[in-house]
Amino acid sequence: MRVDQMVKAGLVDEVRQIFIPDADYTKKFRRSIGVPNMDRYLREETDIDGDDESNIKRNTSMLICNQLDKIQRFISEKMWSVHHIIATDVFKEDREEDIDEAWTNTVLQP
Repeated sequence: MRVDQMVKAGLVDEVRQIFIPDADYTKKFRRSIGVPNMDRYLREETDIDGDDESNIKRNTSMLICNQLDKIQRFISEKMWSVHHIIATDVFKEDREEDIDEAWTNTVLQP
């Protein structure tokens, strides 16, 4: 659902407009708007069959798998105490006040 919202909101087009293959995506605004996460997709998009939505979903899935692998390494190799918090319900709220309360109750307090 989140990827559908990103595509519909024009995020892919927005990032594509500022994408520069040799740019440093570790600093300033390029890092904050998710360009590093879309780097591989933007580099390969002309070589991939399908539409933006399915390509973004595939790349998002790969990103999630990579992030989960990193988390598992933190747990197993570094013996970090990692707490699993599911914040999905927070984003189902319609009103900003409800979102703030749900965020506090679901994420901040635990």
